[in-house]
Amino acid sequence: MAESLWIVDCVGGASQEVNGGPFLIGSSPACDLRVAGGSTGLGTARIQKRGDRYVIEDAQSAGTVILDGQKVAAEALDGAGEHSLVVDGHPFALLVAGVNGRQWLGGVNPKEWWIYRQEEQAWDGPVQPWEVSMIIGGTTGIITMCSGMSAMGFYAEHIVGKLGDVGAGDGPPPLKPDDVVTEPEVSEIDTEYGEFTCPVCWLKFDRGDLMNIAVHASLRGDPVLGEEHMQRFLASRFNDRGQAIDAMGVAAPENACPHCRRKLPQGFIDEPHYIFSIVGAPTSGKSYYLSVLIKMMQNRLFQDFNVRFRDSSPSENAVLNDMKRHLFGSSSPQDAYLAKTDLEGALYERLPRQGRQVMLPKPFVFRVSDDDRPENGFSLVFYDNAGEHFEPGRNSADSPGAQHIAVASGVIFLFDPLFNSEFRDRLAGVEDPQLKKQQADQQDVILSEAEVRIKELLGMASHEKISTPISVIVGKSDAWKHLLGDEPLEEVVVDGGDTKALDSDALNRNSLRIRKLLVEVCPAIVSNVEAISNEVRFFAVSSLGHAPVQFVDPDGAERIGPDPTRLKPERVEDPILWMLSKLTPETIPSKT
Repeated sequence: MAESLWIVDCVGGASQEVNGGPFLIGSSPACDLRVAGGSTGLGTARIQKRGDRYVIEDAQSAGTVILDGQKVAAEALDGAGEHSLVVDGHPFALLVAGVNGRQWLGGVNPKEWWIYRQEEQAWDGPVQPWEVSMIIGGTTGIITMCSGMSAMGFYAEHIVGKLGDVGAGDGPPPLKPDDVVTEPEVSEIDTEYGEFTCPVCWLKFDRGDLMNIAVHASLRGDPVLGEEHMQRFLASRFNDRGQAIDAMGVAAPENACPHCRRKLPQGFIDEPHYIFSIVGAPTSGKSYYLSVLIKMMQNRLFQDFNVRFRDSSPSENAVLNDMKRHLFGSSSPQDAYLAKTDLEGALYERLPRQGRQVMLPKPFVFRVSDDDRPENGFSLVFYDNAGEHFEPGRNSADSPGAQHIAVASGVIFLFDPLFNSEFRDRLAGVEDPQLKKQQADQQDVILSEAEVRIKELLGMASHEKISTPISVIVGKSDAWKHLLGDEPLEEVVVDGGDTKALDSDALNRNSLRIRKLLVEVCPAIVSNVEAISNEVRFFAVSSLGHAPVQFVDPDGAERIGPDPTRLKPERVEDPILWMLSKLTPETIPSKT
């Protein structure tokens, strides 16, 4: 459908549709849109469509026509979107759009204005038009706009002469700086229902709530995130490629969550995102497992299933990629050692969530795609939580860092058998420095805490179970797999035709053998996890494939870490392949 130019007088409120032109703005009776007090009786600005673009012209060459904050002699409007126009100091809002322009016209309210102070990074408003000049005084460079405008405003000094005469004396005393709000109010977004779940704060929202991230350098300083962040905005104008345009006319293709305002992964609205939560006690090996998993998945999916597994955003995944590089690219245990994940270290960031600033784990996002079936593409989201976040008492409103388990598509519980005294008793004679380190075992308590959190957040009764698949990884299997007997575990990836397939029967038989051992040694783990979900499988995994070694770090502290020359991960991918076979059987087919 052909696009029209829609125009609103931001003082008088008159509005019109411009289909082609010429369309004159001025004080003459012959003008299509008349304004009072112009410098000439003739048309001051002319709008005319040339080809597929509307052109704004200074009809009198008087230097009094300002488009999007800049004086123009003749300027074409590129593509659909919102613009601001000042003619002889008189403000107009413009929109190039189709029939939805009528809806926009009805939303522009010249009786309410907002003022943005870039120095303070704050909005004042809503205020009446005559209050604008009283609030800004003689300050220049302040942006203002009337309600209904969202993408492009006016420099206040260009229009205050007109606004000062509107409604003066009809309203209450002007607002004082302490009385105004810091940001324009927006309609409340339901956090529990919506098309999308944010992979950062785990709150829901719909497509229309999605924000964009400004690009122009002058738009640095978001009123919520702070001055080091680019502004977030609700887009109302777009270029020919469908990309949002920021207030300074620059394409702004990156999206942000409307709740936490954190940048969303590329392609977030175009394909499914599955959250995989890794739960485990402190120092249970979550960071090592995740680093090895990413390396192995990149190889295994492509070799066996002809599926690509790659970074959705290398810059956002930099911390995890650095851990992977340290582990696989080092030549000594000192270099390969991964420090324990701190509660507020590099893997966390402070963001707004439900009215307060909280520490949230950074998501690591990877895209899975199949060249033969591109419509089946999806992304996987992982987190490297500090183990303390899963302990009782840590799930405070100020630190909700592990609440992703309630919205996860799959949960991985990493059980460290070397913490468990009964397991340790059965490992007499095993040479592993980790066995010399005594540590309190509360892994069954962590599982109970996970159950409580999940059911509270989902509003479930205590006897109900979720259907989310849970993979119980019994880690460090190089130290204990002999307890399963002489017969090795079965291979779970087998030939399946053009590609390989997951042998569900073999996987289930392996799971039953491991479960039987856990029931004998530490039954509380089996009991607690099977009280959470109807879909539980047990896996024997070794992230390193060998016993770690002791060394002294540069600070003189004794450490235990991997020997990178002996890395040989065992069955690291099996738990993920099983969960993917449940979620996307077209990507990971099963052979039963």
